[in-house]
Formats: sequence, structure tokens, C-alpha cells
Amino acid sequence: MLSVADAYDRDPGREWERLARNPYRALEFEITMQTLVRHLPASGAVLDAGGGPGRYALPLCQMGYEVTLLDISPGNIALAREQFAQEPEDVRGRLVEAVVGDICDLSRYPDGHFDAVVALGGPLSHLPEEADRRRAVGELVRVTGAGETGAGGIVALTGIGYLALLREIMTNFSDSLVRPEIVELLRQGKDYCAGMLWHFFRADELRALAESCGLTTVEMVGCQGLSTGLTEATNRLHDDPARWAQWMIFLTETASDPAVVDMAEHILYIGRKL
Repeated sequence: MLSVADAYDRDPGREWERLARNPYRALEFEITMQTLVRHLPASGAVLDAGGGPGRYALPLCQMGYEVTLLDISPGNIALAREQFAQEPEDVRGRLVEAVVGDICDLSRYPDGHFDAVVALGGPLSHLPEEADRRRAVGELVRVTGAGETGAGGIVALTGIGYLALLREIMTNFSDSLVRPEIVELLRQGKDYCAGMLWHFFRADELRALAESCGLTTVEMVGCQGLSTGLTEATNRLHDDPARWAQWMIFLTETASDPAVVDMAEHILYIGRKL
């Protein structure tokens, strides 16, 4: 079994390109960013934890935030530095640091160090053991400050969806249904993908984890929304600008519906520190 760092070090460019590979993949980025804009403070220091090669760190810097990027993969961090080197000086200067690190151990940062913390794309799904997920979210909450109004800073977490995985198995990998390991997936939400053991979330599980670590739930969003699993149909629809614009309205207006959240490929949780 590959370690998470080794898996991403094999091809850091793949993770950089993932959110722009096609219109369906771009939905995760677009809906995540729309949601962050609604909830992040107007300015301040943001930790992008498990942020890969900086797909979210870059637009956050472009929006004026002071961003610290942390990821377990040295290859991802090296690529992030290359990408930022191509940006104007004012954007480069807002990247406080890009550092190799583990979201389970943020001891390099004091309590309340950041105005907001994001862990997007699914780094929590790379923690198959519940104790590690709890430790990671506890650390993310610990380094989050009081927020602009003193009511608590924002924490954004993404988990990869369990129901979406089952639909993907049924549609494209039905032979795997007879594997002995499928029992563990059904019981515990774990499965092997790309040489790694992953954890897949139900929406209520992600919410309960966040709240048990001291967060008050603000919003939950299904990042692919009603398009989840409809890759080809979504990509075809994108070719018609008028229909695509209307479809995006449908997606964004229904993305917080509990049924849509639970079936999404990426489940985005927004919480405020108590």
C-alpha cells in the first residue's frame, strides 16, 4: 500500500490538473470557491491544510488573503512553489509559506493562529482511521482564531462521499462488488483506490465529526451537486452556454439540500469555531 505522500509525489501535476480537467471536474472548484466567498472573513490569515499543489491557495492569495499552504507531499509543495513563481509579486507575497506537513500535527502553529482554516479536496478521506480524523480536525480547530467579530473563525472541510462511491462502483466497477474487502467498505466506509486506503463519508458523519471537535455547523454543500456521477452529460451540457448557465443556477440553488449533499462526490462542510 502506498503512503499518501508517495502516491502524490508520483505525479504532482495530476492533482494540479484535476480540478480543470473538464467541466465536470471544475464543478468541485467552482462551487467550493462560491461557498468560501460567502463565509470567509473579508481578509486575514488562512491555512490551506492538505492543500496539494495550491489550487485553492492561489485564488485565495489573489483575493487578498495571507495564505499558508501545508501538504504532506513534497512533490505537491514543490509544484505549488513553481506555480506561485509565475504570479505577480503582490500575489506571490501573500503566500506566507508552502511547507511539507501533516494535518494531524500542526504543532508548528500556536492556538488561534489563523483567521480561517480550509482542508479542501478531501485530505480527511486520506485518514482511514477514525482516531486520526478526529486528531486532524481537532488540530484544524485549535489553530483557528476567534474570527472578525469574536464569534469564532471559519473552518471548511471536504470529505469524499460514500454514496457517490457506491454509485461509481455500481456503474463502472461492478466486478469489485464480489471482493471480500467490499464488506469493510459497507461497514466502515473504507476502500482501496489508487494504491491507498481511503475513508468515504456520509454527510451526517462529517458533520458529527466537526461538531465533536468544537465547530458549529454553518452550511453543508454538495460540490458536484445534482451533476454527481453524470460526467459525460455534464461535459456535453457545458458546450451550450445558455443551457450551462441555467444548469449552474439549478446546481447552486440545490447544492445545500441535504439529499444532494449526502450523494455528492465531494461534501463540503462549513463550520464556525465555538
